Amino acid sequence: MDKVFETINGKDEREFLEAYSHDIKSVSEIGLEWKALIEIHDYYKGIVRNKLEIAAQELFLQLKSIKGAHTVKYRIKDPEHLIDKIIRKKIDDGRLVTKENFLEEFDDFIGFRIMHLFKTDWEPIFISIKDKFVSKETPVAYHRNGDDPGFLQRCRDLGIEPKVKDAGYRSIHYIGLFPFFGSNFKCEIQIRTLFEEAWSEIDHLVRYPNNTNNELLNTYLLIFNKLAGCADEMGTFLMVMKASLAQQQNERSELENIVEKLREEISGLKLTNRKQKNRINELIKKLDEGVTVGWYNPSVLHTPSTLDYITQIQTPSGLTGIDSLTKLHENIEQVNRTWYNSLQNSIVPGVEPVNMSSLSTLTGIQPDTEKQPVDYINGYKPFEK
Repeated sequence: MDKVFETINGKDEREFLEAYSHDIKSVSEIGLEWKALIEIHDYYKGIVRNKLEIAAQELFLQLKSIKGAHTVKYRIKDPEHLIDKIIRKKIDDGRLVTKENFLEEFDDFIGFRIMHLFKTDWEPIFISIKDKFVSKETPVAYHRNGDDPGFLQRCRDLGIEPKVKDAGYRSIHYIGLFPFFGSNFKCEIQIRTLFEEAWSEIDHLVRYPNNTNNELLNTYLLIFNKLAGCADEMGTFLMVMKASLAQQQNERSELENIVEKLREEISGLKLTNRKQKNRINELIKKLDEGVTVGWYNPSVLHTPSTLDYITQIQTPSGLTGIDSLTKLHENIEQVNRTWYNSLQNSIVPGVEPVNMSSLSTLTGIQPDTEKQPVDYINGYKPFEK
């Protein structure tokens, strides 16, 4: 046989084994025939791969339409890489792959990667994929030690098996079945964030094929992996903060409306006593300060919505005039003091903010509990302890 027909993309047997870092001089050492591998390569490259490309394009359009998918990529397995995997499978498992069975032996002839922006976007994407494709086997969530236990538990709830990867690789893998020229075929779908994708690509380029055991490179790649994880957490937190700021603004508007309505009610009172008028003016001023000062507080991210307590802040039934205004101010001041104190706790290094179930849990004081008289006239300062 002419030498050109004994090569794979111009590589003879020895050159191919060296290029893919195999510790053998001939495939015959492991019970394979080089000519048989060439035949598989040429058949796959010339016929099968073209059909896979048609199927991949159709699947790509389905996956691209999934809500939350920022970027979708696909690839068809490279013919050379197929031969490399056949050799490795024989070395590692002793399994003989032939032209007749090679399509059944591997799950990743078509591989998809679905990237999403925020870490929490993975779940609706996974559910959409599960609805579209029958799973060939249990999906897997690869993660590193120390990752969020809540995420891992949610994976288990959805039938995904968490598995630790020492190098820090993070991704959800789903092997789905789809119709392919009269039979069911397999494709591998990976779900990960954009940061996880960037780390994975760089990690692969640095490690393979010759640096898989370089201690210095592996150390830097592990640090890089940690930074990618932190970036994902920061992205998620920013979205939580954005939503919280919008919520706070809405709640502030609600409270301002309450104060304004009470202001209108009090302004309609017919008072002739100058001392009472001065006290009302002072209380209205204090109310404005109470609404303005201390409303923004990052600890609201760790407590329930203040709208849950608006009814406790509104004018208590049975009170009118100065008494209702005084009570309203006391309740606003109590909420502000609660937030201020929790903020002080939340910014202490190493101390996690507490997720409280109610304001009374946080303060130990019910909003309608009688308090000691407060001297509003003589220089009360919001948040003064």
